[in-house]
Amino acid sequence: MLQQHLAARRLGRSNAASGFRRGFFLVVCGLGGALAQAQPAVLPAPAADNRFQALPGISAEGTVLARGALRGPAHWRVLVVPGSGCASLGPSADRLARSLGHAEVLLLQKPDLVAPGMPCSTLHLQGDNLATWQTTALQQARQALAVTTPGLPLVLVGLSEGTELLPGLASALPGAALLVLVGHAGLDPADAGALQADRLEQRPAWQAVMDATRLPANDNTLLQGRHPRYWQVLQTWPLLAPLLADPRPLLQARGGHDAQMPLAAYQRFADVSRQRTAPTCLLRFPQADHELREPGTDRLQTLWRWLDATAAAGAQTGEATIWLARCAAWQAEAELP
Repeated sequence: MLQQHLAARRLGRSNAASGFRRGFFLVVCGLGGALAQAQPAVLPAPAADNRFQALPGISAEGTVLARGALRGPAHWRVLVVPGSGCASLGPSADRLARSLGHAEVLLLQKPDLVAPGMPCSTLHLQGDNLATWQTTALQQARQALAVTTPGLPLVLVGLSEGTELLPGLASALPGAALLVLVGHAGLDPADAGALQADRLEQRPAWQAVMDATRLPANDNTLLQGRHPRYWQVLQTWPLLAPLLADPRPLLQARGGHDAQMPLAAYQRFADVSRQRTAPTCLLRFPQADHELREPGTDRLQTLWRWLDATAAAGAQTGEATIWLARCAAWQAEAELP
C-alpha cells in the first residue's frame, strides 16, 4: 500500500535506523591545503562511553553532535545532517561513524526530535520540510565548521533525503571537494517518489497526495502524516539539474536491494550523469539495502573506510586528494560476497 510506503519513507518514524527513512546526509568537509600547519580543532575528545557530545554555542535551531578523530591526526571533516527521521541520532552516532577514523565528525540534528522509539512530535510533523531544513542545516553547518580544523578536505555526503540538500549546501560552503550520494538516485524528489509509486503500482494514490496539497490547509492539517507544506515544497524541489551542473566530483553508492528508491530512478540518473563534466563514480553493493546493510555486513562502513583511506593517502603526499581514483577497484570489491 502506498500509505504504508509513505509512512515508512516520509513519516520518519523515530526508530528508523541511523537517521535513514528519507534519511540523513553527511557532509564530510574538506578544503585541502597545508595540513601540517592546521591548528587542532576545538572538538570533544573521543571518550569510551560517549564519543559524541552536544556542541555548545550553536544558536541555530536544533543541536549539533560532535566528535574528534578516533585515530591519529584528523585528515578530513565530516558533517552529518539527518533527513526526515524524527529520532535523535545521539544513541546511534557512534555506530554510524565508527569507520570514519581520521575524520572530525559533526552531526546536525533537526529541531523537535524525540528519543528513539517515540512517536514524532506534532511540532516536527508540522514544521519539517526541505526548505526550512536546508536553511537551518546551513546555519548549523556554518557555526559548527568554525570549530573544526581549518584546511582539512571537505566532502559533502548525502544519505537518502539528505542528498536533496547537497547542492544548496555545496554552493554555500566554499571549498567542498566531493559530493557523495548514498541511498538516493539524485533525481528531483517528486520524480523519484512518482517512480517509487509506479514500482508499487500506486501512482493514482501518489498523485492524490500531490493534488491534495492545493487544498486549503491550517497549521493542524496533516496529509499522510505531514503538513501539506512538506509536500508542496517537495513537488518543486530541484535536485537533478543542480547535481548535473555541479563542478565537483560525485560518488553515488546504492544497494541492489533498495526498497525505498526504485531501480528505474537509479538507471535514469546513470544515463543522464554522463552529461556531467566532473568525474562521476556510481557504486552498487548488490546484496545491500537502502541503508547499505546486508546480512552480517554494514557496507556503509566499507564506504567510510575507502574514503578515510583516500583522505589519509592525500595527507601523506601533501598533494590534492584525488577522491575517485579507485572507483573501479571499489566497485570490484563491492561485488565480492
